Amino acid sequence: MLSEIENQIMRGISAAKAYEHVENICKFGNRLTGSAPDNKASEYFAATCSEYGLYTYFEEFETDCFEPITCELSLVEPINKNIEYNPMRFSPSTPEEGITSELVDVGAGNEEDYSGKDTKNKIVLLKRGFEMTNFLPEICIASKHGASGAIVANYESWIYHGILEPDLFELEKRVLPVEPNPIPAINISLEDGQYLRECLLKYEKVKMHLRLQAITEKRVTQNVRCLLPGTLLPEERVILGAHHDTENTPGADDNGSGLGVVLELARVLSAHPCKRTIEFYSPGCEEGRSIGSWEYCKRHKSDLRNIVAFINVDGVGGGGDLNIITEGEWPDKKIVTPEWLYLFVDKAAKELNYKTNFAANDLGSSDEGRFLDAGVPAVFLYKPWEAHFHSMLDIPEYVDPNTLKIVAEISGLAAWRLANR
Repeated sequence: MLSEIENQIMRGISAAKAYEHVENICKFGNRLTGSAPDNKASEYFAATCSEYGLYTYFEEFETDCFEPITCELSLVEPINKNIEYNPMRFSPSTPEEGITSELVDVGAGNEEDYSGKDTKNKIVLLKRGFEMTNFLPEICIASKHGASGAIVANYESWIYHGILEPDLFELEKRVLPVEPNPIPAINISLEDGQYLRECLLKYEKVKMHLRLQAITEKRVTQNVRCLLPGTLLPEERVILGAHHDTENTPGADDNGSGLGVVLELARVLSAHPCKRTIEFYSPGCEEGRSIGSWEYCKRHKSDLRNIVAFINVDGVGGGGDLNIITEGEWPDKKIVTPEWLYLFVDKAAKELNYKTNFAANDLGSSDEGRFLDAGVPAVFLYKPWEAHFHSMLDIPEYVDPNTLKIVAEISGLAAWRLANR
């Protein structure tokens, strides 16, 4: 049963205020790590927490960053038609003048799909498989067969933002080259992919023009830490976290929704200091396999034992059930949340009369994974596969404000109790 002060905290959480943060943050633009919009989002998080009287710190770190500068894709033969697309993160650039070449359909882009096809110096067309997020193996296969570029069509109407990055938890080889030769790789929509395939069936020869100029370089970004000091055990802390970067998208759900939840909890909880410190944390570079949280755990290694728990809020603004992630599956690692912690969060949800699911995440982990790997109890609240995941349609109109309040109540009650028990 909730105490009087817990009921007061729950009543104080505003769906409208949490949603307003989502709208404000999306106005900055696509928050690629190390970009100006990314920096503005972290500064917004810090400034808002400062308004609530929290002690705010920036912790900078350097990481690999990607930024597209010039993008062009068009059908040039037998007809002229511009095609909308997005480059894959860490895609190589084309020559300055671009490339113009015949198009060849290679299906899913697996080794057997190239049998009997001449793809040397040609642009290949692939179709994205369900839940496929990393395309490095398929683009390397295309390069091996002599392709000069690769286009991947989504299985949905919107354009997905794919990546050319090893799908591994360990970070020793975060950015690997496309081998044997670097070729540009881009994503298009389902409809445009179908249109190009129809052209290939209808016409003897189909030619495309592709031009991409992009920057891949080391840049500085930051984690933001905002502290509400504890009254009795200030050296111990509970962390509420939500990353501020995006996969070159508006990022309303991923992860404006998490930022909105954490900032609204910062407003409400700042009026109710706890026995332990509560840290409102916004890491950078989550979309690069949670580099920001890896940096955090490395930098604060001697202090990690003082973290009671980390509650990570990421991608919670869409429809469907709220999942409490119990484990994350990477090809090279399994990340497991302590049973006591996910049951603790679920108990808070049940007392608030909300339904949650326990679920494993077969896409790996978010920022909580770095903390769990470092020995810190951590849990992930998530609504999986939001309809416009990693696309330009991840906009505020598709975020449900009332869902933000529900997630804020659950995570806020759990954090409050962890900080006071």
